[in-house]
Amino acid sequence: MTQEEFKRQTEREIRWRIFFHFLPWMVIVLILGIGLLKDCTRTRGPIDDSINRSQEVVRHLEVCDTTRNGFRVVYVTNDAVTMERLNEIRLRQPLNQAFRKLQDSAASYFGGSLLQTDIYDFAAYARRFDVDDDVRMQNIFVFGIEKQKLYVGKNPRIENYATWINPATEQGVQYINADDIYFRIGKGERVYRYWKCHGNHSTSTADERFSHFSEDERLW
Repeated sequence: MTQEEFKRQTEREIRWRIFFHFLPWMVIVLILGIGLLKDCTRTRGPIDDSINRSQEVVRHLEVCDTTRNGFRVVYVTNDAVTMERLNEIRLRQPLNQAFRKLQDSAASYFGGSLLQTDIYDFAAYARRFDVDDDVRMQNIFVFGIEKQKLYVGKNPRIENYATWINPATEQGVQYINADDIYFRIGKGERVYRYWKCHGNHSTSTADERFSHFSEDERLW
């Protein structure tokens, strides 16, 4: 080995020794840097820091007239949340004020009665009370004894058509979903849905006020 080769080998050994000497400190600095970056870019608060998050129901809001007929609105969180965040959302004053205003004003807006009010017309009105970006309507169901009775009756396309609505299952009641509420209205399209009904009887393009399932198809 020449003197020049020996010198280069010695320099390499020195550099590797220096590298391994400072390696633990470099790892510590890297970990601290990642932690600081995470803190700087974090958008969630402490009550959101949990792997146990899911989309949750905020409230089932009953919007009725004086005869207790109207609609049941299911509000959910837009995103997956922790239970701590869900509880915080449920206590938000502006959100609860909007719920009360919708309940207090809907019947008057539609002439004092919600019995004959179309579910899409109600949905368009209810959207005016969307005040919280963390919450949206997931479904709207018709609600009330007389209102639900509109959706039982002779259907010539169904043998042994259902003659009553079970309040425990709500099978056969009319409803719409989030896509209908937020996208279909704007396009001027209307698809009416019937809870727990199947096949061609699960939807319609008009408000069909008769049974959409048979007694043989009744859940219980």
